[in-house]
Amino acid sequence: MDTRAKLFTLLAALLVARLALSGLIPLTVDESYAIAASRWHSLSYFDHPPLGFALGRMMADLFGTESRIIVRMPYVILGTLSAVLLFDITRRVYGEIAGFWAAAWYSIAPFFFIAAGHFVLPDGPLNFGLLLCVWALTPDVFLEDGEIALWRWLLAGAALGLALLSKYQAVLFAAAAFVFLVTTPAGRKNLARLGPWAAIALASLGAVPILVWNAEHHWASFAFQSGRALTDGGRLFHPGNLIVTLAGQAAYVWPTTWLAAMFMLWRSLRRAAGPADRFFGLLAFLPIAFFDIVALFTRNSLPHWPMSGFLFAFPLVGKWSAMRFQANRRRLHVDFGVAATLVSVLAVAFVIQLHTAMFTRPFFKRSPTFDMDWQSLDWTAVRQAVPADAFSGKAFVVAPDWAQAAKIAVALGPKVPMEVLPRDPRHFQFIHDPRLVGLCCGVFVGVTPLDRRDKKEAFYRAALTDAHFVLGASHWAVQKIDGYPVFALFIVEVEKR
Repeated sequence: MDTRAKLFTLLAALLVARLALSGLIPLTVDESYAIAASRWHSLSYFDHPPLGFALGRMMADLFGTESRIIVRMPYVILGTLSAVLLFDITRRVYGEIAGFWAAAWYSIAPFFFIAAGHFVLPDGPLNFGLLLCVWALTPDVFLEDGEIALWRWLLAGAALGLALLSKYQAVLFAAAAFVFLVTTPAGRKNLARLGPWAAIALASLGAVPILVWNAEHHWASFAFQSGRALTDGGRLFHPGNLIVTLAGQAAYVWPTTWLAAMFMLWRSLRRAAGPADRFFGLLAFLPIAFFDIVALFTRNSLPHWPMSGFLFAFPLVGKWSAMRFQANRRRLHVDFGVAATLVSVLAVAFVIQLHTAMFTRPFFKRSPTFDMDWQSLDWTAVRQAVPADAFSGKAFVVAPDWAQAAKIAVALGPKVPMEVLPRDPRHFQFIHDPRLVGLCCGVFVGVTPLDRRDKKEAFYRAALTDAHFVLGASHWAVQKIDGYPVFALFIVEVEKR
């Protein structure tokens, strides 16, 4: 097969695999939160801009179901389209072979294969918007004699607006792109024309709903996100957290791909680097460097934060792979085959463990604390534990925090009124469910490891005292995987004070 046929065969196979995973992997806690919080439409959300939540909600409303394969469908499609865009961007700049390898390595990178190209998360629409923006402008944006038509600038601006509507990391992309335009001869020529400024104006419209929502809610989202980056735990430097972050990035991108990306990024920022290398290098370097610095000065950073930067390292990895392809194509094919096989095996093993606990059963009679935790599973046990009055809207369910509220809400469905304790409610604090007005009785549900029931019960009872009376004795439900106990649910009736 020629290069394009091989690529589209690979992408078709991975699309089928992601569709299968969509039906087999339970909604994660972040996905459950997106689905539950977006039941009440909002201009923006406490954690993120609106688009990452809105696509899943659109599918749920359109099809009348919150089935995981339905709500995940737009993200799966955007993941595949992102690979196509990445191929064409790289093909235009470095040739078809480089384009194939850029899309191929992107498609099997664990983060982009599973999370960004599968889950109900902001990363899928973010990546698609950023890639569409670059696709509209390459290769003319870094050619001194290249003049870009106004409609292409407008398409780039609209795409960047979609990215801004998806995740705050789009701001770092915009900053890196502006640095490139200011610091290169081709970029300065473009800035003397109407196109870039029209694109900036159009992209800025994507920030309007976010700014309006934040202005109406005391800038809560901005305060929350900046607070996560500034939590230092009383210490100035956190080298251990930086090491963990770098290791996580390598795992998310795939270790050999990460090494190739780091090597090519270093080369792209040298004085002798060509304009295309510098273009992709800047787009990749600024988000990666920014969040690595954050990781050094905080204790709460997460490895996936700079993934929008790694997105633009893939064209450089494609270029590196094309050079290897000319020198030793057999070795490159073997390396890719090993990586693709291992990622596939890990994904299949994860699904098997989620449904059977097969890798734990031989060693433990019940789940240890390090086994599949409550965030990764469907909470089927909660439906039997909650009284029937809740499903008819005559009683409410109280959850201890946003994460558990998300899992409970998805398990029970949209008919059950939910209340979240103020300890950590996230966006639930801005939801005003009219069904809660006039209801005084409900049931509290909280998760606990099987070996810490007493401590957790005492903790939950203390947390309830501010706004609720605890009525009567508690009872417990045990969540199982194919008969194997994995965690417990503490359940007690409550009444509002």
